[in-house]
Amino acid sequence: MFKKMKFGESTQASRLDQTVIGQSAVVLGNIVSKDLVQLKGHVVGNIDVNGSPNAQLSVLSQAHVEGDINAQQAVVNGVVNGNIESTGRVELHAGANVKGNISYATMAIEHGAKLYGMMSNNNVKQH
Repeated sequence: MFKKMKFGESTQASRLDQTVIGQSAVVLGNIVSKDLVQLKGHVVGNIDVNGSPNAQLSVLSQAHVEGDINAQQAVVNGVVNGNIESTGRVELHAGANVKGNISYATMAIEHGAKLYGMMSNNNVKQH
């Protein structure tokens, strides 16, 4: 009935609807998507990936983001200079270097990941 997720494993079954931003690409502006986004390049702007079961942002090892991230699911193995807000799972892999605060529903941090900021679970109810 319940599927056990391994670290780094995505919850999405299909990879058909995805956007790949190549390693040599530099995006100056915001990115908005409802599906899977794989970032290998450099983005100066905010990234919003929400709205479908496949909504996930992957910041790969050579990628660099200078802006805030709002994503249903976020997997980081590169550099993020900005806050990360997620209604779902956030994963920081060994190559992650995040300078900003992270808000999440579930979180996984691999040994070697660097976070310079605060973490807060957005499922915790305030009284």
